[in-house]
Amino acid sequence: MVLPPEQAAAAAFLNNVMGKLFQALGLVETYKMLRDLELESESLLQDLRMLAAAVDDELTGPKGDRRTAVARAYSSEMRALTHDVEDCIERFVHRVTGGGLEGASRLRRAVHTVGMLRTCYRFASEIKRLKKRVQEVRARVLKPLEGGGVGGQPSGSRPAAGPRAVDHAARSPVGIEKPMEELLALLDLDLGQRQPEGQPQPPSQAQPRVIAIVGFGGVGKTTLARAVHDAAPVAGAFPCRAWVAVCSPEDGDATGILENIHQQLLPGQQYSESSLTKFLRDKRYLIVIDDVDDIDEEQWDTITPAFEGNGEGGRIIVTTTFRPTANRRSDANGCVYKMRTLGMRNSMTIALRGRCAAELMRGSETLLKKCDGLPLALVSVARQLSSEDEPTGKFCSELCSKLGSYLEREDSEPNFARLRDVLIDNYTSLSDLSVRTCLLYLGMFSIDRPLRKSVIIRRWLTEGYARSEDITLSEQSVANGNFKTFIDRNIIMPVNISKNADVKTCKMHGIMHEFLLHRSMCEKFIMCSRTPRDKIVRHLFVHGDVGSDTNSTTTWNMDLSRVRSLTVRGSGGGAISDFCKYKLIRVLDLEECTDVKDSHLKKICKLWNLRYLSLSHKITRLPKEIAKLKLLETLALSKRVVTALPVEVVGLPCLINLIGKFKVLVQDWKSSGELSNWKNCAETVSWRP
Repeated sequence: MVLPPEQAAAAAFLNNVMGKLFQALGLVETYKMLRDLELESESLLQDLRMLAAAVDDELTGPKGDRRTAVARAYSSEMRALTHDVEDCIERFVHRVTGGGLEGASRLRRAVHTVGMLRTCYRFASEIKRLKKRVQEVRARVLKPLEGGGVGGQPSGSRPAAGPRAVDHAARSPVGIEKPMEELLALLDLDLGQRQPEGQPQPPSQAQPRVIAIVGFGGVGKTTLARAVHDAAPVAGAFPCRAWVAVCSPEDGDATGILENIHQQLLPGQQYSESSLTKFLRDKRYLIVIDDVDDIDEEQWDTITPAFEGNGEGGRIIVTTTFRPTANRRSDANGCVYKMRTLGMRNSMTIALRGRCAAELMRGSETLLKKCDGLPLALVSVARQLSSEDEPTGKFCSELCSKLGSYLEREDSEPNFARLRDVLIDNYTSLSDLSVRTCLLYLGMFSIDRPLRKSVIIRRWLTEGYARSEDITLSEQSVANGNFKTFIDRNIIMPVNISKNADVKTCKMHGIMHEFLLHRSMCEKFIMCSRTPRDKIVRHLFVHGDVGSDTNSTTTWNMDLSRVRSLTVRGSGGGAISDFCKYKLIRVLDLEECTDVKDSHLKKICKLWNLRYLSLSHKITRLPKEIAKLKLLETLALSKRVVTALPVEVVGLPCLINLIGKFKVLVQDWKSSGELSNWKNCAETVSWRP
């Protein structure tokens, strides 16, 4: 099933926002009316937990299940309700805890008390209204689920998928020569060299070896394994060959796999593991097990003894999407081969199929960049282009604009069915909805340059999406674990790795990014400034140039008061014209904004809920008003220019990360007594006194 990000929003609500609520309630517990309010809030919490659990059960069904439009509506309503509850509580917490009364007169304290009572009464009324909405949603959601689902396919059924990559690529694989040469070398063969049967092997090469081919779905693992299996040098060097495809968990049964191999190598004979082991003991064999992801550790440990005791240089090739699986399968005496995507020339060969009209090549450039060298994506595009009498650059541009819909909608173009299943399965197979939401969140970042891991982690933490029901896990460890999960599954790829093997920068497959971006926008989780379909926006990103529609007033006909994050690349235009519109914003990323100026900062400093602020090199000086950002955790300044830093920055009570190049007036800091707070900052890139 295609999953929305409601559970992660709910998780942030359950684990973070409700905690703040009860803490805030403790501050006003003297008010009698809040006794009932706390009970109402606890009841609301329980109802939301039940809803979150029901949605999670429904949306993490057997592999291959797909949601209907009704299920989409249920989950979307659940998430919208959760956001509304979050908004209500955060406003209340701010009003209760926002103003200090130290040194205030008795009259001012009395006025404040009256104001607080009014706030509490309004909050109580709003909580009761929201509770009623929760009960209504609960009735609509849980009743159909208890009755057997919301209209999806029967449990365990799998829609017909498009042909596997091997069906198209085996006929005319493109760009496979170099990978074949490298894989044959791992088999101790040279391309074009025929090694006679029985040729003595060095002791290190004579033992059975497992070679794991690992890569993202659709990158061509099966195609490469098939090409090597069928290559003439392999046929000569390995007289005994077998191919086993594991297409589902049912196919991952050890006995079934061994029976399949036995039938191919010893046709017509009664199967027994001992007879297979005895037959293979003195044979040079090549066994290919395609897609070992559905073979668990216990089953694999049952399979491997059948290949032990071979001294003739037997080889086993396995394909997998997961790096840890590849490492485990090849651990004893083997190696891992990491697949690479294709370059632009080979991409054009596959997608355009020899068409070379200048207008077509120009019009297809953006489309091919989105495919990002992924063979299955290129083949899907080629099939779509072939449906036209004469494909044009204009048709490619239209296809490019519809690509996200084709990848995400299950009733969409059949030419993208196989690719769609690969992307959806990569997404739905993640362990829980919180992890899936962290992945969806990456859709708002541009993919034309590497992403910094540190930025990703900090933003997850700031948004409250890196949380777990396991109270022994810190938010930092959860965020790091989610990032590692995406690396292990080849959803995102390392670009720059430090000496201690820690990933510093990464990138995502272009086609996966397109899928996530469209899914996020359909679920109203994030919104692009160029397609403002809804008035209420939670996560907004602006990728604009000077003179683009980011400056159009019609673009901003939306409610910005509920925006939680704003990410700007290029011209911010109307998005940064009035920061007072952002009432609840937590994340403000202006690192690549070209038109933000020092004059914007005074309004930015009024954003009371701001936790993350990243500024571009256009900013040269921070105002003293930054002291108002009491909740600010991360302040990222440009590393290209030196920014004047006021002493008030280090006095911020929640500041953890202070990043960039900046200068300070040490004398002012010493006189203020704030210099001792410097040690509270976890990260400081550079500073100049």
